[in-house]
Amino acid sequence: MKMTRLLLLAFLCLPLCLSAQNPASSAENTENQGSKAQKKVKNKKSDQSDPLSASTFSESVAEAVMRRLADALEGHSRKLMLSAFDSDKMDDYQGFQGQVEAFFDHYASVRVHLRILQSTTEGEKGIMLTDIEMESLPGGEAAPVRKHDEMRFELERSNKGWRIVEIKPRDFFS
Repeated sequence: MKMTRLLLLAFLCLPLCLSAQNPASSAENTENQGSKAQKKVKNKKSDQSDPLSASTFSESVAEAVMRRLADALEGHSRKLMLSAFDSDKMDDYQGFQGQVEAFFDHYASVRVHLRILQSTTEGEKGIMLTDIEMESLPGGEAAPVRKHDEMRFELERSNKGWRIVEIKPRDFFS
């Protein structure tokens, strides 16, 4: 019985003895804990500074939405593209989603230039007028397709932040 207690005591004290013998590992553990705390603070700050989470529509919200659309198109990311739109508030979202998916299926790569011409508010909505130039390359050896248009985006704030609820002309991504 005494031997079992001694073994148990030795087993429990071993980590303490090792960390006392190796102060570098103890300092490393403290440093890791500090970096975890710094990451939490950094993540909290980035959440607060996210323009899409802002309570009011502003130029920085408009720029963040346009950046998301450009990144989605050039990165060929359907998920990122559709995340900019509010599926609950947008009329015929399913049809628009199908249009976006067909667009990404047809074109292998996209280059886009978006320029905000005007951003305003109408009641609770944010309105953006943009100039968009897009060059899309179909798969294979087909010639690139170039489009240029002025687009109007209506945005509303939801629990996920500012999302697009209307886009005109709607067939631009077809």
